[in-house]
Amino acid sequence: MSVSIRDHAAALKARLEADSVLSGSTFEGVVSNRPQRYCTFFLTSGIRYSDRLSGPDSSADFTVTVHSVGQDPTQAQAVAERVFAQLLNFTPAVEGRSCTRLEHVPSTMPTQLDDTVDPGLYFNVDEFSFTSDPVA
Repeated sequence: MSVSIRDHAAALKARLEADSVLSGSTFEGVVSNRPQRYCTFFLTSGIRYSDRLSGPDSSADFTVTVHSVGQDPTQAQAVAERVFAQLLNFTPAVEGRSCTRLEHVPSTMPTQLDDTVDPGLYFNVDEFSFTSDPVA
């Protein structure tokens, strides 16, 4: 089975939406109704490499970038805390794949203000990484 970015993204979205606060306010990329607080995530297409001598399957290293957004810094940080509770050490379940647990990629980026929207919104950016291997 080949690496499906969409299946991996669906597993991540389902995990985030399993949280009562993030349910209904989790988006993959585009935010549709701009709630007061929300998170949006972006999944890379993965760094692909083959561990097999033959066959189309390959391993992939993925990075998930999450923006936790709120009307003030405290609200954005509260969303980020919920994201961490859901994703840190979570192991995605994707058919035909064996995934490692998500690890946090260290960042020094503080809570920031996006003043390109009115009213301005505060956001935190966090990244998580994991590997997806084909099931033998």
